[in-house]
Amino acid sequence: MGAPGSGKGTQAQSLVSRYGIPHVSTGDILRKEQEQGSELGVRAKQIMESGGYVDDETMIAMIRNRLTQPDAANGFILDGFPRTIPQAEALSKLLTEIDAPLDVVLLFEVNNEQLVKRLSGRRVCELCKKVFNVHTAPPSVPPACVGDRQEHQVVQRADDAEETVRARLEKYEEKTRKPVSGFYSYTGLIRTVDAEGDITEVTRRMFDTLAAGSSEPAAAAPVKAVKAAKPKAKAPAKKAAKSKAKAKAKAKKKARAPARAKASGKPVKKSAAKKKAAPVRKGKAKAKTKRAPARKSRPVRRKK
Repeated sequence: MGAPGSGKGTQAQSLVSRYGIPHVSTGDILRKEQEQGSELGVRAKQIMESGGYVDDETMIAMIRNRLTQPDAANGFILDGFPRTIPQAEALSKLLTEIDAPLDVVLLFEVNNEQLVKRLSGRRVCELCKKVFNVHTAPPSVPPACVGDRQEHQVVQRADDAEETVRARLEKYEEKTRKPVSGFYSYTGLIRTVDAEGDITEVTRRMFDTLAAGSSEPAAAAPVKAVKAAKPKAKAPAKKAAKSKAKAKAKAKKKARAPARAKASGKPVKKSAAKKKAAPVRKGKAKAKTKRAPARKSRPVRRKK
């Protein structure tokens, strides 16, 4: 996915080279079906000649024909489709029927002003049909034109005029980017690529994004880190159990202390026994001191 001028077609070729799967563009499908004179091609041609847009049912039927061809058995790259929610839903249903679910949806993001510069600066040679850009690849840059001509005869297409470009970008934002990217965000398939800057750098970012979202060993690192961290999570429980056992042993030791001291005959226990008996002995002592001494018998004198 990407706005006009975001470079998605260019990056699709890099994906073709890396994975060896076909680049499926709706524009290419329409042209091929019309060239072959198929029933779908004739129907699409009649609609386009009347100034209308090819309906979703016709487009889905064409895409079904293309994706069921032998070269797409190991995968494919869809470019320019789907553009609406109904198309996204119809595509999802089709891919389920042919057992070919999507692995990822790449969304190429470029600043709107940069897109205007890219598209409005585009020029096409009327003779050799080569495409140039007055900002990044001006017509003075080789290759040469057809025959002996070294100079290209370039023109700006009507749909590359700045006013038209801005209108196209506004329509894309409203009708395609927001709703369709939201649809695929919900499924968890979408990955965003910063598509500004040098083409080679954008290609590197794209493959980095794909690698980050795949099941390659590099992407599995966070899972291993989580597994390694699990024993640490159990540490507080072990520490609490150890402290509890230590406190229990200490209490048990304290409870056994008197019996051990008694068995060993330590003086500490004797003094304790004396202290307890002391009040009784003092009491007896006081009782003895209170007793009156025995009176001596006095001789009785008799009168003569």
